[in-house]
Amino acid sequence: MTRILKERAFSGTTDPKVQPWETEQRKVARRAAAEGIVLLKNEDNLLPLKAGSNVALYGAGAGRTIKGGTGSGDVNERENVSVFQGIKNAGFQVTTEDWIASYDKIYENARQEWKRSILSKTGEGADTMDFFSVYSTTPFKMPAGDQVQKPAEDADTATAIYVLSRIAGEGSDRTADKGDYYLNDDEYQILADICAYYKNVIVLINAGAQVDLSFMDEFENIKALLVIVQPGMEGGNAVADILSGKVNPSGKLADTWAYEYEDYPNSEKFSHNNGNVQTELYEEGIYVGYRYFDTFGIKPAYEFGYGLSYTNFDINVKNVSVNEDKVTVKAEVTNTGKTYSGKEVVQVYFSAPDSKDAEKEYQQLAAYGKTDELAPGESQVLTLTYDTDEMAYYSEEKASYILDPGTYYVRVGDSSRNTKVAAAIKLNQSAVTEVLSNQMEVPESENLTEWSKAGKTPYTYATEQQEMAEAPVFTLDASKVKTENNVSEYKDEKVTTYTTDPDYKAVQDYEKVEVVTDKKGATLKDVVDNKVTMGEFVAQMSLEELAKLNCGSGWGVANENAPIVGSNSATVPGAAGETLTYDQYGIPSIVLADGPGGIRVKQKYEAKNVETGETATYYQYCTAWPVDFVLAQSWDTDLLKRIGEAFGKELEEMNITILLGPSLNIHRDPLCGRNFEYFSEDPVISGTMASAITLGVQEEPGVGACLKHFSANNQETDRSGTDSIVSERALREIYLKGFEIAVKESKPMSIMTSYNQINGVPAADSYDMNTNIARGEWGFEGLIMTDWNGGVSHPSTSMHAGNDLIMPGGASKANEIIIGAEDVKPTFEANGQIGLKDELMYMFSYKSAAWGDFEVSADGTQTAEAKLGDDYTASVGEDGKILVNGQEIYREYQANFWAGTGNYKTPVTTDVASVSEDGKTIVYKGTYKENNNICLGDVQKSAINNLKVIMQSRDMARIYGTTTRSYTALCGDLTNYQTVNKSEITTERTLKENLDQAKKDLEEAKKNLEELQKQNAAKDAEIAKAKAEVEAAKKDLQAAKMAAKKAAVKSVKSKKAGKAIVTVKKVAGAEGYQVQYSLKKSMKSAKNVKIKKNSITIKRLKKGKTYYVRVRAFSKDSNGKQICTAWSTAKKVTIKK
Repeated sequence: MTRILKERAFSGTTDPKVQPWETEQRKVARRAAAEGIVLLKNEDNLLPLKAGSNVALYGAGAGRTIKGGTGSGDVNERENVSVFQGIKNAGFQVTTEDWIASYDKIYENARQEWKRSILSKTGEGADTMDFFSVYSTTPFKMPAGDQVQKPAEDADTATAIYVLSRIAGEGSDRTADKGDYYLNDDEYQILADICAYYKNVIVLINAGAQVDLSFMDEFENIKALLVIVQPGMEGGNAVADILSGKVNPSGKLADTWAYEYEDYPNSEKFSHNNGNVQTELYEEGIYVGYRYFDTFGIKPAYEFGYGLSYTNFDINVKNVSVNEDKVTVKAEVTNTGKTYSGKEVVQVYFSAPDSKDAEKEYQQLAAYGKTDELAPGESQVLTLTYDTDEMAYYSEEKASYILDPGTYYVRVGDSSRNTKVAAAIKLNQSAVTEVLSNQMEVPESENLTEWSKAGKTPYTYATEQQEMAEAPVFTLDASKVKTENNVSEYKDEKVTTYTTDPDYKAVQDYEKVEVVTDKKGATLKDVVDNKVTMGEFVAQMSLEELAKLNCGSGWGVANENAPIVGSNSATVPGAAGETLTYDQYGIPSIVLADGPGGIRVKQKYEAKNVETGETATYYQYCTAWPVDFVLAQSWDTDLLKRIGEAFGKELEEMNITILLGPSLNIHRDPLCGRNFEYFSEDPVISGTMASAITLGVQEEPGVGACLKHFSANNQETDRSGTDSIVSERALREIYLKGFEIAVKESKPMSIMTSYNQINGVPAADSYDMNTNIARGEWGFEGLIMTDWNGGVSHPSTSMHAGNDLIMPGGASKANEIIIGAEDVKPTFEANGQIGLKDELMYMFSYKSAAWGDFEVSADGTQTAEAKLGDDYTASVGEDGKILVNGQEIYREYQANFWAGTGNYKTPVTTDVASVSEDGKTIVYKGTYKENNNICLGDVQKSAINNLKVIMQSRDMARIYGTTTRSYTALCGDLTNYQTVNKSEITTERTLKENLDQAKKDLEEAKKNLEELQKQNAAKDAEIAKAKAEVEAAKKDLQAAKMAAKKAAVKSVKSKKAGKAIVTVKKVAGAEGYQVQYSLKKSMKSAKNVKIKKNSITIKRLKKGKTYYVRVRAFSKDSNGKQICTAWSTAKKVTIKK
């Protein structure tokens, strides 16, 4: 869709009341949280609970439910619904409100003590740890609460709920200790008392990743277990929806839950577990998550993909088709239960054959799909398709993806350990599917040795060998498998410098020079209008201007504390960052905001209107969504796309261009502090979920998503310094795969690099990853930015590497880019004193001496001159010190991070400087650093990538009148990693059963009547009753016959604006028809109308929109119950304007 965005320079609204869009977003958030809750245990069908029943509620998360993680995953939402509030809202009677009230006081006291502890470590005189590092490495531990008192003898409460909560966030990993991965002693005692006092106990896990579940085996009356993770602002209501049965749980685990922490493959050496947080050896290689558990035969407590429902489903594979291009599985899902409607997830895995060149995992997830809600007896066919070449592995030796010869098995089921073999695929010989070039290789010095499965017994089950033997066999010809050559076109690292100077000479071996026409005075809109080329546009900008464009305006946004209405700055108070505005070039700023759990900005701010002088309060309440881990457990990409659409609307509402999310790093170990913010241990789940959100976000014109953290960011402790040592095969198949899927499926506007190093190279400095892989192999077209402050990366190196935007930026980062491209001379004050420049460390700014590239030294062979102002004269004192107007000057500056103002030190002497005869110049001795590692073209290249995004931003449209459109649509064709098609829901089995039963009932009634008439002794009343039963049976048969017929929309036409005439094909025996119409082909959010005749005129339709219309006929049986046919195929109609 293309449109001119509305003009508005401010985010939020001046109306403090709940806005209509907020209410709608909360409905989606509630649904998403409920669909992401996983039911792991439901003994004796304890759940759902009886409406209005008494429940006892305990645990840290009862009243203080954790909605999301800390750091960029946090959100400043209007309110947060706790489990306690949600259960009360649902009508349950909570009998332990006193305990919860007492816990609130305990919590507040513990929170205050924690804050005092943080502040005591960050005050003046403390060590060099800054506030953020102290905050992140000192996570708040939620207190357990008071002891549980035994209920009164006459208390009518048999069921108790215990909410186990854990806080986690960026900057620090969790620990395998009591109070984190394990219950602490107080929590254990509370749970033990609850189990002693109550017959039925329900445990809710309110944590961002796995916790120890060994207590489940100790207490027999823990009848139900649910994983709610961190469910967002509507989490409490969503939990109540599940407990009450209003929503049937349909979530599935996106991670494996082990019996013991030591069962996880990285447990011994992960992060701080082995005392080495600097180097992380990925020795497990491709054996991550269920791939490890299944291949090495480790039994989990709950397997990947597992989740229960209140009903039962049957998955029947109807057909499998295979060729050299696609693998397609058709599976019919039927709700075989009697009471509850629900949804089921069909999971398709494949097992690949080993070869002498490569081991393979026991199985990999290939495709998945979730049904619509199915009532008892209803069925739906899911058709799932994935590319055949996705079964290939990456060969480092051949720098290619290869399908090994042998037999591949396709498995279908509802979890990784509840599948059946559906097909066998035989490949006659090896086939190369994709040719690449090796990137990001492991340094030889690291001596990485990956695990082998040799000698290990994989998971199996009783009927597996029989299923393999009986599975239909498909034979593929390797010669017909397509080979794609996707070697990066940027492998030679060539960069073009655009210049208007015909005498410009290349300064780097890889630099190409292109002289362009001087288009001085051109604006970015001229580029949009094709009046100048992008090369001509950047050629008019100086190196300093380009460097500053490639850096943000500093921590936060440009005028955070004094936003001005009408400014070209897009400042949004509380947002994470902003680019610079260049009015002379017509370049607006764009705002970037956290994050994956919802848009993080200030809840309100004051702004002044430059035209009226009036000041107003603006409100910026945003939705706190369930964290990505919850969303992944929904296994529903349609739902995630809807959430992305909601994100896009909020971005537009808040005047923000780029959402810093979704995050999709792999759950390598449960203790990673940021797992809540990531989707899964599986790259297919991670990539497809991220692409669904991105597609939704980018349906809104002028805004975009940012995939993060690129890549191998699987540790939070010392995240800026840690080095992930990982093989290229594991990188490509596990840690880069999700990003590849998301880039190809959704064309994100941006990518954020991670803090860590990968095989010795900082992520932001990796040309292999940012340019060769992302752009050269995957076709990424947006901008790539650093995470805030860039870890140990180097801004100048990042420019060449393809990391285009240094965030949050600031003058010091821009200066580092300039220094990398040319020699930067020192700057001096008028009195000859060395000047000061701004620096940034985390969120703290400070000053340092502005020597540029010049290093002062007594034996230096180069010089730098300080020209003194008219009012100053230099001289040499008797002790050899250089004096200016009789005062010492200094060559060094000592910053003070805490007080703000530092001090000059080390007087300038004749050892390193001399004074000219007229006393107006001080000449320093020294050497210019040989640190010019990039060229002007590198900086221009990054600027071009940034400008291409800015050109498509809503702020470019708002300020300069350009038009914009969906960024994804702008980027062209998308690749589908998997496709899922859903059939119409059918009830054929139920209809047939009803018809057969109606026939039996009629025959029985006739026999009874005949018997009574033969005996001629029956009373009139009995005869009348029997006749009535006959008539009733006839009516039931007529209704059953009617329901077995097919309804159809005969025609649907729109002859008048806003109206449509629907004509229905008559169905014999029907008493009326139900017409349903929707803007969505899926018929979600459809409206219904009942008619007696076979036509109707529907009014108040949206003009120019396309509607889908379907119909079903209805009648009534002898009991007055409505009987319906199946829904017809939908017809579409475009409403006349």
